[in-house]
Amino acid sequence: MDKESSTFGIPHDKLAQLWDLHSDREKGPEESDQDLLKLELLNDMLARKMPLDQVLAQALSGVLAQLCKDIRPFTGDSFGHLLIDPETDLSTIKQIKNYYKGLSKHIQSKTEHDVIAVLYYATIASALVFHRERITSFSDEHLRKAFLKYVNYSWLTQALKSLFLKASEYCSKS
Repeated sequence: MDKESSTFGIPHDKLAQLWDLHSDREKGPEESDQDLLKLELLNDMLARKMPLDQVLAQALSGVLAQLCKDIRPFTGDSFGHLLIDPETDLSTIKQIKNYYKGLSKHIQSKTEHDVIAVLYYATIASALVFHRERITSFSDEHLRKAFLKYVNYSWLTQALKSLFLKASEYCSKS
């Protein structure tokens, strides 16, 4: 006996995408709007670059070739790229962490708080995953719980989710 397909020939992966879209629609309008705002703010902050120090800018002309590797944060790489790149040196990650820590003192909304917290923890995750270095006094258990919480945020980039998963695994092993 032939059963009629109830999927009307739509491939299973396409159906899964449609279900994912539908699950997003089940959120209240305020929650979806907040997620969209967080996503936009996250992308904006990930696109930022390290502010250039005036003293460094003056020194660049004479020693540019020697400093290329050391000044990588100033050469155009975004925070987003630096945080997920294993080649980013630990001092740069610490500078980015301090940048977000400074921003946290000027938070004006819950949206900003959530995004800055994620990025602050992303610096900690980056240091753990790529350098096996702790740049915080938070316990492994606290970090593991935070990283796993962030993985479930719908507005996070896949790269950050992957970083948080690796960092949570690192904390579980410690």
